[in-house]
This record gives sequence, C-alpha cells and structure tokens, in this order.
Amino acid sequence: MKRTSKSLVFIVLSIILSGLHLSTGLADGLCNEKFVSSLPKTSTDNAKTQGLVDGVYLVQREASAKIDLGSLKDSEVMLVNDYEFLAPEERGETSYIVISKSAFIPIILEGEPVKSNDQNGRPKLEISLSCEQIQPLEKFTRENVMKSVAIVIGGKVVTMHKIRVPIIGGKMQITRCTDHGCEALFTQLKGR
Repeated sequence: MKRTSKSLVFIVLSIILSGLHLSTGLADGLCNEKFVSSLPKTSTDNAKTQGLVDGVYLVQREASAKIDLGSLKDSEVMLVNDYEFLAPEERGETSYIVISKSAFIPIILEGEPVKSNDQNGRPKLEISLSCEQIQPLEKFTRENVMKSVAIVIGGKVVTMHKIRVPIIGGKMQITRCTDHGCEALFTQLKGR
C-alpha cells in the first residue's frame, strides 16, 4: 500500500500502534448502554452507504484508478479513499478500494464517543467498542495481521491501516482530522 504511512497518522488505533492492553471494563462484568451502528433506514441512506454498517472492513484490493480494480463480486463493494476527514497537510492521492461485505467487524460502541484535543491542540475522538465486540475484533485482527483494513463510517472511508498486531481492548482514537471532519464523525457516531 502506497499511502499507509499517511493513513496511520490519521486514526491511531491505539492497540495496533502501541501494543498495549487497555482496560475494557470486562473485569467487573459490566457493559454500559450501547450506541449501535445499524443498517441504513431509508433508500436514500442505503444509496449513500451502499448498505454498509459502520465498521472495520478487510481491504481486498486497492488501486489508483477504478478500472484497475477489476470486476466486483456480489459480496464486494468499491469505495473511494479521498482523505475527506484528514487535515489538508496529511492528505494523500485518492485511491479506490474494494472491501468485502462479509469480512468486517461492526462498530458498536460502549458509550458515546469522547471529543477532546491531542497534545498539539488538534481535535480527536476516542471510541470504545462494546464488550461483545472486543473479542471478535481481536480475533479478526489476529487473523488478518499484515493485511489492510478500512474504517468505514456512514459509507465513507475514514482511514485505512495495515494491521501490525492484534487489537486487544477495543479502544481506538481518531486523530489528525480537521475540526469539521472530527465534528462530522462525532455526530455520525453519536447518532448511532
């Protein structure tokens, strides 16, 4: 993948990058109210999202031109990775990716996303997956080490990453996005 290093700057999957095991709340057996990503409710929403739920999707292939992707199978969807949410200085060349509708983990949050700023004053979002999603995400990332995944929210590619180590703990940070980009993601995730 040509643009992996730029994408890694945008969303820091804290477990992938640091390899730390974060507390998940499983020790006390409590799961709070969940903010669940759901399938689109109207035909207009379905057209915008191509029927995709918010999630972490396995990337099947990537190319700089649509034609280079080849034919799509019934189980595949083509998306544009245009760095929409990324700060201008972090954007790369637009690419086209193919994801599998069946090789993904839905983003089901344990609670509302938390909006704050990083140490440089830039906006960031912190999300924690529900207790039920932690083990599936760990298994999915363990089985796909050194493969690329796309974080898809609202039918759009938020970022792509190469899985370096399994994600343990289910916590992620979305960083390096513009104020508008982080606000749009916060609204989208909070609305679920």
